[in-house]
Amino acid sequence: MPKGKVIVLEDNFDAVRNAVTGAMLMDAAEAGGFVIEGRAKINAGSGRPGLNIKTGALVNSIKVNKGKKTKTRADVNVGTNMIYARIHELGGIIKPVAAKMLSWVSDTGERIFANLVHIPARPYLRPAMDEHEPEIVKAVETEIWRNLDKATR
Repeated sequence: MPKGKVIVLEDNFDAVRNAVTGAMLMDAAEAGGFVIEGRAKINAGSGRPGLNIKTGALVNSIKVNKGKKTKTRADVNVGTNMIYARIHELGGIIKPVAAKMLSWVSDTGERIFANLVHIPARPYLRPAMDEHEPEIVKAVETEIWRNLDKATR
């Protein structure tokens, strides 16, 4: 709540009720989502262990997308459409699908063959949420109070 201002619910009930809409909730959800997006980009771009930045495509692809919105709820999704993003976040095993073996050229120019490759988890999205929850909550709270303050003037 902004310092120095007291909102008396009974005096502003209609204004508060009209201010709390799906659009206002979406603004608040997006504010929290933008905190997650920014922190995930820092995580993905700062070379978290194992994440080697070559093109910056993963960092640039992390976005906030609006989800569902009702009168009492709003959701946003923070993520990426890069095909390799999930394996970096969660880890996993890559196996050949259309050939007998996997094959790639190393940074030194050597051709490498393998039956499978184990990719360790290199999370960048989950830590953005887990390690910055107070910032996310503060952004959502600030947006809600901004809208309520505007409605009760």
